[in-house]
Amino acid sequence: MAIVSNHLLDGRPRLPCNRIALILQVAFGLYLAVMHLHGGIKAWYTRGGGRPKPSIYGIWDVEQMTIDGQIRSPLLTDYDRWRRVIFDFTTSTSFQRMDESFASFGSSINDKSKTLTLAKDDDKNWKANFTFDRTARDRLVLDGAMNGHGIHMELELVDLDQFPVVNRAFHWINDYPFER
Repeated sequence: MAIVSNHLLDGRPRLPCNRIALILQVAFGLYLAVMHLHGGIKAWYTRGGGRPKPSIYGIWDVEQMTIDGQIRSPLLTDYDRWRRVIFDFTTSTSFQRMDESFASFGSSINDKSKTLTLAKDDDKNWKANFTFDRTARDRLVLDGAMNGHGIHMELELVDLDQFPVVNRAFHWINDYPFER
């Protein structure tokens, strides 16, 4: 009966297959960990809390809106009137309509000239231009033109602390409805 050795016929040592497999698994695991860490850090600085925020960042309630000089009442059936404007990213702006649907636009905010330019992804020729004036920390006025109509909006900043996800303690399980 022959004894199996870790040497080839020429006398050079060879690594057992199990050791090679272990080294490859550890190397692949380290590669995956580094790639996920890199992706997480990149996401933090592009889409997460470390991203740059616009100077007019926040959720703004539309207190008053006029289109071509006509005041638009906040009716749920008015598709052209907006309920909220959301400035979350430096390159996009979202408008929430009265029926709770959203219209999102690419945007460019120039703080020096106090201008906001909107664009549609699906129509490269479409543009809307606004000027903005932050009259107080929680007040913003937008004036401009969109789709051939003059628009004036007076906005009020929503206090983010009013949202339950921010002001309520975390609970894994709610034993009773949260009506405290």
